[in-house]
Amino acid sequence: MALFDSHRPGLNLLLVLVVVSIALMSLDRIGTRWVGQLDQGLGGATDGIIKTIHQPVVMARGIGQWFVERRELHAEVERLREENTLLRGQMQQFVALQREVDELRAMLDGEASTIPGVLLARRIGHPPSLRGNLFTIGRGFGDDVRPGDPVIDAHGVVGQILRSTRFGATVIQLTSRDHMLSVILGDTGRSALLRGTGDRQLVVERVPERTAIEPGDLLTTSGIDTAFPRGYPVARVSTIEMDEAQGFIRLIAEPVADLERLDHVLVITEPPDAPDASPKAGGTPGETLERPAVAPAPDESATTATGESDDD
Repeated sequence: MALFDSHRPGLNLLLVLVVVSIALMSLDRIGTRWVGQLDQGLGGATDGIIKTIHQPVVMARGIGQWFVERRELHAEVERLREENTLLRGQMQQFVALQREVDELRAMLDGEASTIPGVLLARRIGHPPSLRGNLFTIGRGFGDDVRPGDPVIDAHGVVGQILRSTRFGATVIQLTSRDHMLSVILGDTGRSALLRGTGDRQLVVERVPERTAIEPGDLLTTSGIDTAFPRGYPVARVSTIEMDEAQGFIRLIAEPVADLERLDHVLVITEPPDAPDASPKAGGTPGETLERPAVAPAPDESATTATGESDDD
């Protein structure tokens, strides 16, 4: 037959495929059980092929999503870390402010900070000086701070204003060798001179041996030198040294003020018991006011003599 000649293989293949297709459609039309199983098998095979083809795409999408989520998670962690650091810093500021408020309350005995003649000042550093036991505060004669003004903290006497400028002042601590202060010895009522030694210790020389003073007794300001109001805590006696040959004792005391951790101090610009007087010496901007290094105080020999006469 010329229709199925070997020199026309393409047409032969087409006829074979047409016949097979007609046969398959006929079988599908008939719906035999064998045809259903064949259809399910072919469908499962094609589904597996499709899944295999799409698996790399699904994996690529999953990996991409994982990187996106990781990047977002990392950004969230960084944001939370920054927020935590900020909150911790704010908490430290809150704690510092709370501590400052507590200190101010202790300084002012719970009263309002508008006490006349009492000025709160912040310690800002140390002046460039070879003399020790000095520090500077951020208040000057622009705030009515003058040389000689007493300086205290929440516990007791710190020192006095040594010099004052427009916007700052230098404080000499009572532990300085250049500072002396008239004090009352415990409950005896006897006054004496307390001087600094350059370190934390304070000394009272030539106290009559019969003075009823013991370690732990409190030394307070006498008010005699007019620099400090009477009754401010100054120091506590730590050691009593005997000089039996001379009939005197030597008192070693330590300040009650916390001189090692001073953040704020109070400057008494107008002592409560100070008499009415003319205004303090003024100053022009840029001027420096100074006081003598040693606060005015009664003569030591006179003080000792007074104490001895009292005993007699």
